[in-house]
Amino acid sequence: MEYKPREQWVEVDVEAIVQNLREVRTLIKDGVRLIAVVKANAYGHGAAGTASILESQGVDFFAVTYLEEALKLRKRGIKSEIMILSPVIGEEEVRLAAAQGITLTLASFHDASLLDGVSKEYGLNLKVHLKIETGLGRFGLECRQALEICHNLSQNPLIKMDGIYTHMAKALSHQSCQRQFSLFQAAIEELQAHGYHFSWQHCASSAVLALYPHMQMNAVRIGTLLSGHYPVGVSGALNLMDPFKYKCRIISIKKVRKGSTLGYYGTYRLMRDAQIAVIPVGFINGLALEVGNPPSGWLDLIKILLKNILAFLGWNRFIRSVVINGKSYPLRGKVFMQMALVEVPQEDPLALEDEVEVPLRKTLAGELIPRYYRCRERYIKEEDLDPIRAEQIVGGRIYA
Repeated sequence: MEYKPREQWVEVDVEAIVQNLREVRTLIKDGVRLIAVVKANAYGHGAAGTASILESQGVDFFAVTYLEEALKLRKRGIKSEIMILSPVIGEEEVRLAAAQGITLTLASFHDASLLDGVSKEYGLNLKVHLKIETGLGRFGLECRQALEICHNLSQNPLIKMDGIYTHMAKALSHQSCQRQFSLFQAAIEELQAHGYHFSWQHCASSAVLALYPHMQMNAVRIGTLLSGHYPVGVSGALNLMDPFKYKCRIISIKKVRKGSTLGYYGTYRLMRDAQIAVIPVGFINGLALEVGNPPSGWLDLIKILLKNILAFLGWNRFIRSVVINGKSYPLRGKVFMQMALVEVPQEDPLALEDEVEVPLRKTLAGELIPRYYRCRERYIKEEDLDPIRAEQIVGGRIYA
């Protein structure tokens, strides 16, 4: 096929994903299983395409947040084990998960009752991981609750307690992580003392893997590192590559004189004659949007305020820009719902349909935006990529 997407698309570098997997493997101890987290559409890279690449390279366990995400992976041919990291809430979800061999999270007495009842009524074999609450405050079982549930479900041969896990709340705090890790270990020891054993024990995310090697246990859940970045506040020596580029094409060009205002409310006035390129990406696509969580403290608040003040004053480092023909150009005026304006000097070459690389938060890139996977100058649509095709284009596995 000719590679020339219209309007906007995401370009994903296959070799970067493989490189990141190779680098992550250097941190994982022998005998520790990698659970590749491909939640939120694989952090924007496309869950089915990313999982196909990783499975082609020997990854045999994936995790997502919701059942719908897991079912999409199965539909696209992912054969490896898939676990969902949130509880299911209804009978139909349990039946769908069982039919597709999807591992469930058990995090409450309600979950235990639901899984017990549905498995017995329909004769369904279920595989579950217990979620232990150690400090995140989202969902999970205290040790005594887990012990009671294990005792109750031990009478049901259809339910296999295959794993146990927890989730760290403050990965950057060694004291906090160690406290949670100790609580988790104590829960496992207590359950084992009563005869309940688990094939897989995991608490390490990307940040925990990078910071605390002793917390690997026998499985680790890795997402951010595979997507080409260290988690915020974490650094290291891995040679990671960002596979993600959000791209579009110029849909209009207009010459505008110095002193003209741009966009709604005329918030920007041109300082010189310029070409204004219109691109078909706006805040509905995630451009210029930020996550709305409150600041984590005074220092975080000051950083946010300072960043906005410097952007308002026109400091180039804090102005959003795009890349056209290898050069960076600033966005001007307010970002529209579905479009944005780019200022380009009069003398710079510019043409309709020129390719534009747009700075966009990966996880805000909608699933309906087409993903193209690039490997050695070959481009494949996500819907055409499966593990067999992925292994063919990569050229074999990096590990078995």
